[in-house]
Amino acid sequence: MSKLACFAVRGVIEGFYGTPWTHAERLDMIDFLHRHDYNAYFYSPKDDVYLRERWMEPHPEAAMRQLDELIASALGRGMQFVYCLSPGLSMEYASPAHTELLLKKYRTMYDKGVRYFSLLFDDIPMHLLHGRDVAQFAHLADAHVQTTRRVWESMQEWGEPVKLVVCPTQYNGIGKEPYIQHLGRHLPEEIDLFWTGRFVCSPYLTDGDAVRFGEYTGHKPFYWDNYPVNDLAMASELHIGPLRHRDPDLWQHAAGYVANAMSLPECSKIPLMTTAAYLRDPQGYDPDAAWKQAVEEVAGKDDAEAFFTFADNVQSSFLCEGESPRLLEAFLAFRFQFLQGDRNKAVSELTLLFREMEQTAHQLLGGMSNLKLAEEARPWIEKYRHWAKVGQSAVALIDHGTSGKIPQAAYHLLRLKQWIKRTERLPQKVCGQVMQLFVDAILQEVRKSN
Repeated sequence: MSKLACFAVRGVIEGFYGTPWTHAERLDMIDFLHRHDYNAYFYSPKDDVYLRERWMEPHPEAAMRQLDELIASALGRGMQFVYCLSPGLSMEYASPAHTELLLKKYRTMYDKGVRYFSLLFDDIPMHLLHGRDVAQFAHLADAHVQTTRRVWESMQEWGEPVKLVVCPTQYNGIGKEPYIQHLGRHLPEEIDLFWTGRFVCSPYLTDGDAVRFGEYTGHKPFYWDNYPVNDLAMASELHIGPLRHRDPDLWQHAAGYVANAMSLPECSKIPLMTTAAYLRDPQGYDPDAAWKQAVEEVAGKDDAEAFFTFADNVQSSFLCEGESPRLLEAFLAFRFQFLQGDRNKAVSELTLLFREMEQTAHQLLGGMSNLKLAEEARPWIEKYRHWAKVGQSAVALIDHGTSGKIPQAAYHLLRLKQWIKRTERLPQKVCGQVMQLFVDAILQEVRKSN
């Protein structure tokens, strides 16, 4: 596929709720993005108060020095540094003074070399909050249109061309909703609109939906893909599986694409590498091949096999319904072999599997070459180790119970219950429901036999 046949803007946004990345992590991420053909870094940490709650105030001097370094790092690599503000919690759209404060912060960044800006109205109420606004504007979309147009028109007087992308308050659906349709129809075509697809976290992004969004709003959607982000209700999930279910022709109908990263920057690199492969060549993208390559690069060749074994059990997300596919297959094989074939072989094979799980966890917890990846993934690896101990106790219970060794079976039943209790205390989502269903089935058999 030619270089032209891909998304014009290929970015990553630091747009999650939670602890923002450190300055060192941002510099490292900009370098990583450049090496993987991304061309934009969107600076928008939700918990940077000077972007959101205290947007009217200038950044402190120390933070401004760091922004200078980030801007220089991005521009020096031929990337766009995109400065994003979220004034919607307190802004009075009818106030010229508030608009001037907004422009002043943008202008400060323009003077530092930034030419790409974002105005974010996401995650605020869908109605006007201030009396003056209610009196002046017909509705929220009207206020957002007029504010955005004032900002855009002022930016045109600064000299060099700039780009602006707006995040609507209603940023998902089909594009025919009254708010977004009004916004799109009354903003200049040059201003892009962020869109997450049909849902906040969309299992599929289709070219058909993109075409319809363009017809309804007069703008190509600029996709804000909420993957691999795992904030808020998704905090127990570790989104390190590959990007899936994005149409190969989406780029032809989209203004751009940004991936919203996790608060875990090193873990984020694995899915972001797969996203980069999709953005480079949507037609030829192979999620599983891209994922294998990403794990090898980020985890390192010595640890790749172990990390891949672990990662296969933490793919749970809105993009992936298949839980622990290899583990599930092993359980199905065990059940068949135990009931229809060689019981000893069934027990020994499953025992070996759970021992290998534990060894994998110990390797990743104790000696990975990528220490940062190990530390970020540690809570999920620890949960994986706990499930390995649960599994070993469960198989030992089956083995002794079916062999008539009642005292030993009673001991392993106690051990099983102890390990289940410990494991259930850990909130991280590992193995989906597969291990839980396996254990539940065994405990049910124990209850029947009693």
